[in-house]
Amino acid sequence: MRPALLLRLTALAGMTSLASVAALPSAPTSNLAPRDLLRSIGQFTDADWAAVERGQSVARLLETGSREIAVAGAVRISGSPDALIERYRDINVLKKSSLVLDAQRMSAPPVRADLDRMPLDEYSLDLRTCRPGECQVRLAAEDVRRFQRDIDWRSTSWRRDSANLWREVLLSYVNAYNSGGRRALPVFVNKEPPLSVSDELALLVREYGFLAAYAPEFHAYLQEFGPRIPAGAEQAFYWTKEDIGVRPIVRISHQVIHRATGARPVAIIVTNQVYADHYLDAALGVTLAIDAGDGGRGFYMIAVNRARTRSLTGILRHFVRATVQSRSREALRRILTNTKTAIERPG
Repeated sequence: MRPALLLRLTALAGMTSLASVAALPSAPTSNLAPRDLLRSIGQFTDADWAAVERGQSVARLLETGSREIAVAGAVRISGSPDALIERYRDINVLKKSSLVLDAQRMSAPPVRADLDRMPLDEYSLDLRTCRPGECQVRLAAEDVRRFQRDIDWRSTSWRRDSANLWREVLLSYVNAYNSGGRRALPVFVNKEPPLSVSDELALLVREYGFLAAYAPEFHAYLQEFGPRIPAGAEQAFYWTKEDIGVRPIVRISHQVIHRATGARPVAIIVTNQVYADHYLDAALGVTLAIDAGDGGRGFYMIAVNRARTRSLTGILRHFVRATVQSRSREALRRILTNTKTAIERPG
């Protein structure tokens, strides 16, 4: 896989929400000051913090295993966290990105009609040779069987029939997750060995111990992403089609917004990837908007991207990883800068 593709994948993993990464040794009992948080999760230096205080965007690479890429970043923004929350609520904002070809918010609860407009490429539609262990898209075993059993690939209507089945399958993944949380996510059999999305997500969630310092109940909710969100939180599902430079990917995401009160009011925006047909095994994002303590005139946006992908394993990883990490850090810095500009200059 080429470095440019993996760079785009890493940017996509946190485009709609940027995930905080490193876990603290234990659940803190009080809010961490932004400077201390950045030192803990991103090894920010005094010079980094001074740059953030001047309004500059700073991004740093994080230590990860061979199947992950992660970068942490922060910027100080003059404005209200409400403006950041509104940007996340407006799914149409995603369409302004050069990477997002299309996006749509889904109903509450999601229904089949929400997926009618989702564009599907022939690469994903033509699954006549798809088998467990060898399939070009991520599917559970039963769904692989459905595409072989329910589609007449000799029919002139196979494209339409495959698209209809795809939308049924995707809705079933969303509904299962919506009612059962993390443990209801599918086990994909497109490669050997099979991959449990639930297990992949659990590996990401365990890196978020610092959230307990700001919202213990919300942190507990993230362990399972159960059907009941914490009191006062809001959620939404949406789909995107994203251009990664080789072939587009279809993704469905779950966004949860929560406000935590305390000495420093904090807004927490979490985005969990429910499904991606290619490349990304799991992606979990968190964006924090922490009051700057200046009378409500500003806040710190603290963000990190974290994604897991089997595309980074094998001998190829040694050749592309350093390039991908460097470019991913710069991509995050640009995201922070663009968000600051949009909020401080809304016109």
